[in-house]
Amino acid sequence: MTMNKNISDESLLIKLSGGEGDDIEAFEIIFHRYYPMVLNFVRGILKEDSVAEDIAQNIFMKLWLGRNSLDSSKSLKNWLCIVARNEAINRIKSKIRTCAKTHQSETASLQHVPDASSVDDWCNFFETSNIIHSKIESMPEKRREVFRMSRIEHLSNMDIAIKMNLSVRTVEKHMELALRDLRSSIN
Repeated sequence: MTMNKNISDESLLIKLSGGEGDDIEAFEIIFHRYYPMVLNFVRGILKEDSVAEDIAQNIFMKLWLGRNSLDSSKSLKNWLCIVARNEAINRIKSKIRTCAKTHQSETASLQHVPDASSVDDWCNFFETSNIIHSKIESMPEKRREVFRMSRIEHLSNMDIAIKMNLSVRTVEKHMELALRDLRSSIN
């Protein structure tokens, strides 16, 4: 029997947990529907493709192995996101522990592993930082140069205008557009 690929998540979970022979086909539909989302979510946190793939595959292995205890009234998408987030945090904690053990003699301040909220803060910081960096790199050349001179070299608008042979108003406009682009990409 071939299932409709547009079947609801709740129906898929019922079929997956029922073990009526439809469970493999239901799992395949869930996998194809959500694997890219889970992979991209974990990849966005960890920035390591091979590790993200391993984690995403393990999440779906957990789904398959725990299929008999699934609650079809709960959101599958939320469950996958929560498990993906926890697996990514566990991977980061593991890396921090390894790093702390390796550098224990060098750094006394790394004696504890941060709690999940501080790991979340770091993940958010790095994700935001990467968004900002890529947005700066995608700016038009003059705007990017004006932004760097202003924010990295800490030059005044007048100094930038002189250095780049532009009017002060043009420098101000470049900064206004650069900051607007950054704000919109962060939101």
